[in-house]
Amino acid sequence: MNGNYGVTRDIYAKMKVAGFVMWKLVAVALSLVIAFFTMSKIFPNEGIWRYMQLVYVGLTPTWVGYLLMPAVAGKTTLGCLFIALVRKKRFYRSFQK
Repeated sequence: MNGNYGVTRDIYAKMKVAGFVMWKLVAVALSLVIAFFTMSKIFPNEGIWRYMQLVYVGLTPTWVGYLLMPAVAGKTTLGCLFIALVRKKRFYRSFQK
């Protein structure tokens, strides 16, 4: 090591972060497309259900975006939810002891 360190190791770090953000945006866009194509199969096309279709199309990508947002320790909200559900220890005790 004579002081010539050359190119840093994290030269592609910004590209990797942009790739993660891009995949999350693709997932939100894909959920929007799936919600748009499934709204007429879930809700009827008459009356108040027409407005419920718009709410469904609006809320589905919002929920997916929320679940993909970063949370504690570099995980997503979906990962934290999954860990909380898997690691939940339940002890069932009988009342008749």
